[in-house]
Amino acid sequence: MVLKLCLLFVTVPPSVWIRYQLVGAYDGQQITLECHSEAYPKSINYWTRDNGEIIPHSGKYLPEIIEDGYKVHMKLTLNHLGPQDYGIYRCISKNSLGDMEGTINIYRIPNPNSKNGSFHFKSKGKL
Repeated sequence: MVLKLCLLFVTVPPSVWIRYQLVGAYDGQQITLECHSEAYPKSINYWTRDNGEIIPHSGKYLPEIIEDGYKVHMKLTLNHLGPQDYGIYRCISKNSLGDMEGTINIYRIPNPNSKNGSFHFKSKGKL
């Protein structure tokens, strides 16, 4: 009796999906952005701003990566949002087969706890 062992490795370039791509938040709020990726071989995963600058772990930004085999759940918590924090964030996943990114846009909304939580818009012309 001859027994042969055969190993099969499936390679997968990164794929990324984001549940909420548009996130409304107000000044002072803490929010967490989430991104999911799948890749094999194992991917390198990180967050950037729209200008390409990698977001480091700090008191302001808390990136977290949860790995489960070929699946990765990326989180980015932003503490005490300020005017400079609104805009585009990118989650990036790279391996030897390619790279993929997803984008999340944080936009400003009125603070629901504020007495004066409304924005004032000036209109030019007729509405």
